[in-house]
Amino acid sequence: MSTIRSLDDLYQLALLHLKGKRGNIVINLDGIPKISNSNDIIGNCLQEWIPRWLSERGLELQVHSGDSNTQAFPDFKATIDGYEYDMEVKCWNSLNSPGFDLANFDGLYRTLFNNPGKLNAKYLIFGYTPVTDGFIIQDIYLKNIWEITSKSQKYPIGLQVKQGNPYAIRPFAFHKRPDDCFETRRDFVIALAETREMFRSNNPEIPSAQEWLGRVEKKYKIYTGEEL
Repeated sequence: MSTIRSLDDLYQLALLHLKGKRGNIVINLDGIPKISNSNDIIGNCLQEWIPRWLSERGLELQVHSGDSNTQAFPDFKATIDGYEYDMEVKCWNSLNSPGFDLANFDGLYRTLFNNPGKLNAKYLIFGYTPVTDGFIIQDIYLKNIWEITSKSQKYPIGLQVKQGNPYAIRPFAFHKRPDDCFETRRDFVIALAETREMFRSNNPEIPSAQEWLGRVEKKYKIYTGEEL
């Protein structure tokens, strides 16, 4: 029977059982084993392994499915004691600045227009360091999206741009400068609207920044009973 009753319980369980632990990823071909120290391989395999670890403790993560045009946000939904929590699981080599995507920009923009409650999705983040015989889990975080991104030098938000269009929202070095994040959920949403204004779309299905912000603020209060 699961001892997890909330996302904070999940976080505390991860700290207890995984922080400081060593692991390795081995490829064995023709009887010859090789431990991988590749950042991409370690990070990807960890992100696949963590849902299995949670399943062994009684918590099944349901994968959200996106449409054909955008990536789903968030990746997972966890049901704990009958309550649904939106979640993302991320991993990175904590010797470097975080380089993973927080969300596809257009996917998040459209999702929040229809369901702004997903702003409260939690990020379970694992920082690891590669070592000769594998890797070590150095730090584990449970964060809101506005706590792990910030304004950048060029854009209102940490952003990857491809072919002149906003593509992915990126984190900053939150593990080193936690106070540099957006102060509030609303500040983060305003930065999204400012980014949309900077990259206006001719697609009539994508709402303008002004229309989007007004609807997100209104629907968030209806959805949660709280101000944005």
